[in-house]
Amino acid sequence: MGHFSVWHWVIVLFLAGIPVAVVGLIVWLVVRASNRPVAPASPLPASNRPSVESRLQELNDLKDKTLITDAEYEQQRASILRDL
Repeated sequence: MGHFSVWHWVIVLFLAGIPVAVVGLIVWLVVRASNRPVAPASPLPASNRPSVESRLQELNDLKDKTLITDAEYEQQRASILRDL
């Protein structure tokens, strides 16, 4: 180790680790900033949207097959009726 003591090596490694930590922090912040949530898709135009009757029928089918809960059914039904 030459004329360096253990403490000298600890200090050198610590000082060399600071730039690595700063670069790592910058990379982490860039990755975090690039993972923004995607904006919700715009609703379909009225001409391309399924009819209210077919949407309610599909919702009833999901409930009958117990693929959704009663609370989910009521929430989606209210949403469909609100779109009228």
